[in-house]
Amino acid sequence: MKGKILVCVALSLGFLFLLLAGVVLWESRDLPGAGEIRSQLWSRYHPNGQATWMPLWAISPRLQTAVVTWEDPRFYFHRGFDYPEIWRAFLEDLRVGAYRRGGSTIPQQVAKNLFLSPERTLRRKLREAILTWRLERALSKDEILEIYLNIAEWGDGIVGAEAASRAYFGKSAEELTWPEAALLAAILPNPHRFNPFRAPQEAKRRRQLALMALVQNEDMTLEEFRQAIAAPCCTNPNPESPSVRPPK
Repeated sequence: MKGKILVCVALSLGFLFLLLAGVVLWESRDLPGAGEIRSQLWSRYHPNGQATWMPLWAISPRLQTAVVTWEDPRFYFHRGFDYPEIWRAFLEDLRVGAYRRGGSTIPQQVAKNLFLSPERTLRRKLREAILTWRLERALSKDEILEIYLNIAEWGDGIVGAEAASRAYFGKSAEELTWPEAALLAAILPNPHRFNPFRAPQEAKRRRQLALMALVQNEDMTLEEFRQAIAAPCCTNPNPESPSVRPPK
């Protein structure tokens, strides 16, 4: 009797595995492969094709570090998916009974933003997972980070690190200081809600949290932390950008 149960369980698991494999193959049929991803990305977003595109070396290492530390701390260690963070996000969503914490890594966000719609469905998440796996096979971590920093939205019409740096601080992304980098990283999840000119206290609070994460990760010294905390939130915004214009 026990043997029959084990056989039934094994057959059921085998059937489920084949069913899942079939679904994955079906959803993969119209998605770009690893080689296609590289060719498509660099033909669509090559520096020669987009004026504000900045190579990674031209973006402040402080911003690179701040964004990775704040958005995806295990970016350089996982293979596209941070399973502990996904589990924590699932438990948090379950606790509040709503979809609040995404748990998406930087590669997942790149896959979603470049190839998929923003809808929150199981099918879209499956296609996102397939593309993320292929993205990790096609590109290096630095290439993925470069793409992310150039397509991330920091406000209405503010796309990419260079545009964000000039809009909020009137300088190139190469020149960002620790407090400026921490602010851009901190408001990235929702730049409309955390706009430092519309919600200065909330933006400053989030910047402080980002700075604390950086010092805890030993990315900056305590002296740099103290100086960054005392720095003003934003300076010299671009007056032509309504996204950062202070309310009257």
